[in-house]
Amino acid sequence: MQRKDKKLGFWLLVFIGLGSMIGSGIFNSPKDLIQVANPQANLLAWAIGGFGALTLALVFVYLSVKKPELKSGIFAYARDGFGDYMGFNAAWGYWSIGWLGNVGYLIIFFKTLNDLLGKYALSPIACFVVASGLIWAIFFILKAGIREGAALNFVVTLAKLLPIILVVAAGVFVAKPDIFFAPDWTHMVASSGKPASPFLQIGNAMAIILWCFVGVESASVLSARAKNLQIVRKATIVAIVSVLIIYIAITSIAMAVVPASELAMSDTPLALMLEKTALGMAGSVIVKLGIMVSVMGASISWILLSVETMYSAAKSGVMPRLLTKENKNGTPMNALFFTQIFTQIFLLSILLPALNDTYVALITLGTTLVLIPYLLSSVYALKIAVGRKAKIEIGQLCIALFAAVYSAYTIYAVGFRYLFYSLLFYALGTVFFFRAKMERREAIKNWEWLIMCGLVVASIILLIEIFRGDVQLF
Repeated sequence: MQRKDKKLGFWLLVFIGLGSMIGSGIFNSPKDLIQVANPQANLLAWAIGGFGALTLALVFVYLSVKKPELKSGIFAYARDGFGDYMGFNAAWGYWSIGWLGNVGYLIIFFKTLNDLLGKYALSPIACFVVASGLIWAIFFILKAGIREGAALNFVVTLAKLLPIILVVAAGVFVAKPDIFFAPDWTHMVASSGKPASPFLQIGNAMAIILWCFVGVESASVLSARAKNLQIVRKATIVAIVSVLIIYIAITSIAMAVVPASELAMSDTPLALMLEKTALGMAGSVIVKLGIMVSVMGASISWILLSVETMYSAAKSGVMPRLLTKENKNGTPMNALFFTQIFTQIFLLSILLPALNDTYVALITLGTTLVLIPYLLSSVYALKIAVGRKAKIEIGQLCIALFAAVYSAYTIYAVGFRYLFYSLLFYALGTVFFFRAKMERREAIKNWEWLIMCGLVVASIILLIEIFRGDVQLF
């Protein structure tokens, strides 16, 4: 256990939330969003997505009030509401998004670095070697303690906010309404000329927007290491509102400075935007450096969250005991090592030539994986709000209902293709759940066996289709 003086305070929790939500998305979202939706549709998508993310945040705040005894947030809520196996799946899916997101962050890091280096750009093999060194450097930092990792994240997050402020401050003076307000926006995407209704544009934007808010629950995930639950609630709200304001400002200004077709083709959209301001190329270099700092900060945040989730699940008996081992600094070493190994394996994707397509595929898959735990937490909040003996809490019921509908809608908007891919991850997890149950000599329920077998069979069929070439991963 962590010593009392090692507990996390309000600002460390806020910056873990900011660090996990402000990663690669903040710098790539203008490009990703303009490719699928016009600026006007994106504003509507931000309104819906932002409100949905806010309701998710309020769900976690509500559950922390009503269930203060449940530590580690997203995993604990799913387990208490729906049993060990669903709790395990929430933990496994949430853990997967952590290291999978880190691979995406490293792809953006080296895309940006190579853009800076120009003709001296690193080869794919060199990128892989350097990226491997970075993830193991983070391993040794976190080995010194969770609070030490949170403190480093605080410094890095503070540093990456500076170029973001610069982008907003410089961009607002050169923004042009005629660039932002795309003509015929309800029928055609300006960046590509493809026909698309507002509903389709908003739906296509939702996966990208939700990715920007993944991490909204980070304070609740680390609640067991917080000084008290009150600061967990405050940190959650402060982080989500701050991120919503920052994202809307960044994407809207970028779309009002750079024409849609030009923005859609840019490798570093915010750097391109600053090139059009008084800062010129100097501003472009600052933003590219900011991108690199930002994604490394987000990487630290997500390793913290992934490790804590796996550790908490193991302590609760739904993952193997081996993952509960801590070192003298209170760091769950086996959970940390296991997380880094998976990151290292999937880091091989950095060798693929189409880095941007790989990045988009990874964040879309990651979004799908995290939506299942979000949906479970939202439905659990519904269950609590309706099940109160004194009276039904109408306000909380509405918030939980919207959060559940939002999570389910985003699964639909992301597309069933990535939902099928996520089956591979959940099927792999059954091995760990089975071992945990055997260690505790607990029987697996019939309905759990049914779901586990269904996942394995579906995954085998999917793998056969992939190897036959009938299903393309990217």
